[in-house]
Amino acid sequence: MQNRYFLGRLQISDKIFTVLIWISLIIVFIVTFYPFYYVLIYSLNESHARSPGLMFWPQEFSFSAYRAILGSGIVRRAFMVSVGRATIGPISSLIITMLIAFPLSVRALPGRRFLNWYFILTMYISAGLIPTFLHFTLNLGLHNTFWVYIIPALVNVFGMIIIRTYMENLPDSLIESARIDGAGYFNVFTRIVVPLCLPVMAAITLFTAVNQWNAYTDALIYNTRAEHLFPLQFVLVRMVQGLRFDADRADAMADIMAGRSPMTPRTMRLAITVVTIVPIALVYPFLQRYFIKGLLIGSIKG
Repeated sequence: MQNRYFLGRLQISDKIFTVLIWISLIIVFIVTFYPFYYVLIYSLNESHARSPGLMFWPQEFSFSAYRAILGSGIVRRAFMVSVGRATIGPISSLIITMLIAFPLSVRALPGRRFLNWYFILTMYISAGLIPTFLHFTLNLGLHNTFWVYIIPALVNVFGMIIIRTYMENLPDSLIESARIDGAGYFNVFTRIVVPLCLPVMAAITLFTAVNQWNAYTDALIYNTRAEHLFPLQFVLVRMVQGLRFDADRADAMADIMAGRSPMTPRTMRLAITVVTIVPIALVYPFLQRYFIKGLLIGSIKG
C-alpha cells in the first residue's frame, strides 16, 4: 500500500515537473522568437502607422519597404556580392581544407605531428591587423577586389581539425584494401574518403557559408571605396549607423537616407534585416541533419 502511494506521488511529481518544463520552454520560445517576429511585422507596417511598445500584427499592412529595397541598385548589388561570397567562399575553402585534412589523417605521413601543430598555432598566433592589411594590399593586391573575401578564408583550420578527426575514424581496412588493389592516394581520396565525409563536409560548408554571409568587417577594412563590392551585411550596418551612400543618389535607398521618402529609416532597416536573415534561414533546415551528424562524429575520436 505504501509502495503504491509512493509510486502515485512520483507520477504526480513527474507530471508537475513536465508541466514546469513545458512552461519554461514556452517562455524561452516567446522571448527568443518575438524579436524576430517584431522585426518582420514592423517592416510590413506602413511607416505613418507606427505603434509604440509591443506589436503583434501590422496596423496597416504594406510591402512598400520591400519594394523600395528590391528596387534599390545598392541592395541588389550587395545581395549578389553576398550570394557570391557565400557560395564561392565555402566551396573553395572546403576543397583546400579537404586537401589539407586528408594527408594529415594518414598516420604514415612524415612530419605529421609537426604539421598538425603548425596549423593549430595559426589559430592562436597572428601577425596583427596592420601587418595583415599591408600584406593583403601591398603584396597580394587584394585591396578593392572581390577576392579579398575569398583568399584569406581559404584555409579553415577549425574545419580541417574536424574533418581530419572524421577521416581518422574511418575504417583503416577500406583504405588498406584500396591500396592493395593498386589505388593511389588520390583515388582513395576522391573515390572512398570524400563520399564517406559528406556529413562533415556539409557541416563545415554550412559553418563557412554562415560566416561569409554575415561578414562585413573585411569590406569595412579593404573595400570601403569599392561600393560595387559592398556585401549585404555591410549595407545593413551603414543603414543602422545612419550613413549615406555616395552612389545611386536617385534610387529609393538614397531618398530614404536623405529624408526625401515617406518611409522611415527604421522601417527600411528592419526590412533589410529580414532580407539578410531569410536566405540563410532557408538553407539551414536542409543541412541541419548533416550539421549535427558531422559535428558529433567529427569531434569525437574513437
